[in-house]
Amino acid sequence: MMTKPRPWTLQFRRALTSPGNVIAGLGAILASAVTWNPLPLILYGLGEPVWLYSATTSARYTRQIRDGRKGAALAEGSRVLAWRELQLAVLLQATPCGDWIRRGQLADYATAYARLVALRDQAAELVGRRHDAANALEHDVVSRMDDMLRGYLMMATERLLFHCALAKLYPRLPELPAPVAPRSLLARLKDALVAPATAAPEQPIPWREATPFVSLDAARDEIRAKRAGFQHDLERGPAHADVYGPMIDALAQRLGEFDRRGHNDLIMAAQLQVFPDQFEVILHKLAITETDVGEVVADMKLLLEQTDDTVRSAEATRN
Repeated sequence: MMTKPRPWTLQFRRALTSPGNVIAGLGAILASAVTWNPLPLILYGLGEPVWLYSATTSARYTRQIRDGRKGAALAEGSRVLAWRELQLAVLLQATPCGDWIRRGQLADYATAYARLVALRDQAAELVGRRHDAANALEHDVVSRMDDMLRGYLMMATERLLFHCALAKLYPRLPELPAPVAPRSLLARLKDALVAPATAAPEQPIPWREATPFVSLDAARDEIRAKRAGFQHDLERGPAHADVYGPMIDALAQRLGEFDRRGHNDLIMAAQLQVFPDQFEVILHKLAITETDVGEVVADMKLLLEQTDDTVRSAEATRN
């Protein structure tokens, strides 16, 4: 198993491959080659360890590594968030969920999400303008709010999938794309000279069929009716118990699954409803100078944990 590089190792690599150090080394080699004198190369070799030690122990490279890690974490979060946004868009376009929302049978999660994004942007701007501890925690605040946006999308997606299943529809959602590997210097130079051809993203096929919305109670009543019918057939023909018995048991099990998923669905519906208000409370706290920003971050972490627990429970009953 690969171990995580230590901070001083990362600083050493950054200092060793820095443009200034590389240029100095190449200059020493070139000067020794042109003059046929090893002195420039010797001087570079003697000074290199001293310079590397000074650079490795300096706060500059520590800060650069920390900023690089933050940037990588934000980029990964943005990638996952874009994927969750795409899943919601596919459900609204390629399933009857969009029609159900327009009829008022489900909440408008796309509009609510756009409002949440606007609130997140306002919060990031507020924190960026402050000059106290909030500014130092800007990355944590924005990162936590992005995580909350992701949680909102996860719950909205789970709710829409559940109601699709009630209507006997099982859409396939886009999978998380693999992270883009860093491009080589030669590839970046080629892109700068020749514009790379970019394929247009594949658009989902719009849903055209008139599909009625099926409530949880209606789905339960349908299963109970089927189960009662098979029970009646079993009573009339007990010799066929090996045929009707397994179906009766399977329908009873399905009723239990619907009860569990319905319970989770009600919890997600409530959490999705209060999400915008939670964001506004966070925004209000950040607007007050006296607010302890660390406490705000802790509150967001707690809300995110509650969201993740609800989504995990919904996914467990669905799979």
